[in-house]
Amino acid sequence: MAAAYTLYGSFLSAPTYKVALMLTLCGQAYDYRHVDLAKGEHKTPDFLQLNRYGQVPVLRHGALTLCQSNTILEYLAEGPGSKFAGSGPTERQRIREWMMWETDRLYPGINRTRFFERFAKPDPAVTDFMRKVGEQALGVLDGLLDGKRFLVGERPTIADLCVFGCLAHMAEARFDIGHWPAVKAWWERVTALPGFLLPYDLLPKADRDAA
Repeated sequence: MAAAYTLYGSFLSAPTYKVALMLTLCGQAYDYRHVDLAKGEHKTPDFLQLNRYGQVPVLRHGALTLCQSNTILEYLAEGPGSKFAGSGPTERQRIREWMMWETDRLYPGINRTRFFERFAKPDPAVTDFMRKVGEQALGVLDGLLDGKRFLVGERPTIADLCVFGCLAHMAEARFDIGHWPAVKAWWERVTALPGFLLPYDLLPKADRDAA
């Protein structure tokens, strides 16, 4: 029998990892369909029927097809991931603020720098510029995490999974987490969550059905 959820993604994709981590920490079984980005499978007509933007991840839940990783986290927090949802309107608003900040400020600097370091070689000035964007965002994050256990309150929420998913590959972008001690301490708390796995331990390189 097919699992209730099917995740389409790539083991190289930070947004795919966010969703897979959320499902895993919730103990939610899911089928996995690998999308080969190098071969352009995310731009094929069949895939564009799943996601009009031609991006991974995609999550299918029954007749519903979802895209954009942060909105998928919000969707899952209304169901099997309720323990990662906000406890009230104010906390939910703070979570949304963090998720919007991640998209606007953190993700571009971290993941574009990773892309340039690992997959492309643009003008060094471009890489240096994006690295500075990432460092500035990490500085903000470090300051706001100082003295706090998690981003919103005393327990992890989808804000933490969102931001962690962005930072999970930061070493591939040559960001040394040791330069941001509050971020490093928070990282250790997130990685200690029951069932936690890092990206390459969690995401397969081929299709996989739920056990």
